[in-house]
Parts: sequence; structure tokens; C-alpha cells
Amino acid sequence: MRIAAMAAGGVGGYFGARLAAAGHDVTFLARGAHLRAIRDNGLTIESALGDLHIRDAIATDDPASVGPVDIVLFAVKLWDTEKAGEMARPLIGPDTRVITLQNGVDSVERLAPILGADRVVGGVAYIATVIGGPGIISQTSRFAIVRCGHLDGGDDPKLTAFVEAARAAGIDIAVSDNIEVERWKKFVF
Repeated sequence: MRIAAMAAGGVGGYFGARLAAAGHDVTFLARGAHLRAIRDNGLTIESALGDLHIRDAIATDDPASVGPVDIVLFAVKLWDTEKAGEMARPLIGPDTRVITLQNGVDSVERLAPILGADRVVGGVAYIATVIGGPGIISQTSRFAIVRCGHLDGGDDPKLTAFVEAARAAGIDIAVSDNIEVERWKKFVF
């Protein structure tokens, strides 16, 4: 699968690296010193669940240079949602799914008018990570969980295929039939 990790911080970088290590075509969207370090030295994951080094990580600060992908792991800070959503437009093709992995409970509602309600999928990530330094993601917990799904609970073969691919990559992920409850549980957590 073609995947864009937007952005390649603690959440997007971690899950994107796990998918890249499993052989998926992942592009990491980053900026500044983090971008330069990923380009020069690859992306390093320091984790109790297994360290990784994606030596030939593909990284850019320009979504237009990537083009349409199958999945966007949308993991920007909530206050950057609309701006990043506009920037993400070149990543969107007719069958792209954008999985929001942000804190808060309104990311889907904020992104849907920009990228299309049929493409935006609610998500939650339970993981404790930080950028440990440029090009380094440090996981400070033993859990890394993703739950995702459409707000209406509907089936989505494209999303299901991604979830199966992510599971094969060793990610604890599942489709939720009630992502609204999952988002509120995470918010309260």
C-alpha cells in the first residue's frame, strides 16, 4: 500500500515506520531538522516493542511531490487540522482514506469539509511517543494501539484492507463499529 504519514512525529512516525518495515511504500511528511535527519540518516524508532531503523525513509515537506496515496495517517496537532487538511489535498485520490490519529473529538468533522466525508475516517491512537531528537522517535510505553472507523459505523473494504495490512505489520489495530465512543473514551483518558 502507498501510505503518507502526515506528520512524521511521535504518532505518524511510529506507525508509519512499522508499516515501512513491513514493506509498504510510506512517505513521511516532516519539516525542519527532523526532515533533514530523516533524509540524511533514515528514521529510527526506539521502542520496548522492538527498535527499528528505516534507512532509506522517503521524507518530504511537500505533499504535492507525493501524489495520491491509499492511506493518509493524519497525525498533526489538532490546532493545525484545517491548514494541514488543505495541504493534504494532493495526497487524496478517488479511493484514499484519511485516518485521523489526533487527540480531541472533532477531527473528522473538521477534515470532512476539506477532504470529503467519505474519505475521512475517525481514529484513536493509544501510544506514548516523543521525537527524541531529529530523526528519532522514542516510544515510552509498551502499548501501541489504533482503533478506527467511519462515524456511521459502515463497512469499508478499503479501510478493512488497510487494517489487515497493518495487523500483518504487527500493529494492534481494529475497525471500530462505534468510533464515536472510542474517540470519547480516548478524550476522557
